Amino acid sequence: MRSSFAFVLTFIVALMLEGLVFPTHLVWFKPEWTLLAILYWVIALPFKVGVGAAWFLGLLVDLLQGGVIGQHSLTYVVITAACATLYKRLRMYRRWQQSIFIFLLISINQLVGFWIDHITGDAEPTLMIFMPALVSAILWPWVFVLLRSVRRLYLIK
Repeated sequence: MRSSFAFVLTFIVALMLEGLVFPTHLVWFKPEWTLLAILYWVIALPFKVGVGAAWFLGLLVDLLQGGVIGQHSLTYVVITAACATLYKRLRMYRRWQQSIFIFLLISINQLVGFWIDHITGDAEPTLMIFMPALVSAILWPWVFVLLRSVRRLYLIK
């Protein structure tokens, strides 16, 4: 029971961090906390966290941010499916190599999100859309170590 609670608590904390309000000039530097948590659990426990959990958490992020419903769900499902197919390979990479892969996955998230925002008329073209991916990739080694220690502490298997 403790392990299930700790597992779900990591997603709740990620959603809370996702809901933090950043100043206007720093909004581009906001990491993708929920996606980082999903990617960690997909790499660590691919049979417990998968496309269904990514879809549900994506809907929660959509509701939290007030955007187009299904935008984050779509990208989270695509990214989770890609990560789930490569989880064995990702486990063998070093943290900095994983960070590069995380950067690419979150860049896909940012591109699809930008594309949807552009269609709805809410976005202007800028290369700053990749900044959350860069910040998330830089934070990945620490997120990985933190969530791994939570997994080991609460014996989540």
